[in-house]
Amino acid sequence: MSVARPVRVARSAPTSAPRPVPVATASRSPPAGTGAPVERRENTAATARAVRLSVLFATGIGAVYAALVLVASFGPSAGSSGSSQALLLVGVLAVVVATAGVVVALGAAPRAVELGSDATVIIGRFGRRYYYPGGASLRVMVLQKVPVGWLTPAPLESVEVAGGSARRSFLLEEGLLEPAADRTRAAD
Repeated sequence: MSVARPVRVARSAPTSAPRPVPVATASRSPPAGTGAPVERRENTAATARAVRLSVLFATGIGAVYAALVLVASFGPSAGSSGSSQALLLVGVLAVVVATAGVVVALGAAPRAVELGSDATVIIGRFGRRYYYPGGASLRVMVLQKVPVGWLTPAPLESVEVAGGSARRSFLLEEGLLEPAADRTRAAD
């Protein structure tokens, strides 16, 4: 039986600090572009609809709460401490529901869309930017068409935008994601 000697491994200090490894996320990081020109299109009709729907929803919640206060003020238990506490609780609940409804209504309609040759960027209502690859890898599926009405000043589309691993639904003006050449042809 032979006895092996331990081998000594020479270690040297690293010459540079360890570098972080970038991890690409499809919906949060901008694509590496060449500085190609970008066309920005505002989503004004969907914004107008979202604001009108938010005002309508908040007004409706406020009217229901006002009716409840009137009923509690003139009902058989008017002025009792339990009634006042219940009204306060329902009032807080009404504010929470109205705020959530307004955020949902406004969040569905992004501010603008930036179309470039290498990427499509959708700028959300609250400033978040959603990056999608340009060209053939961008898929847009129309889920629902919204006609012109008293809430909507122009035709809208509820679309699902998918590219890479990112997928999200938005409320956009009709044809907002069409390339500029297709858009001018449709106007002629």
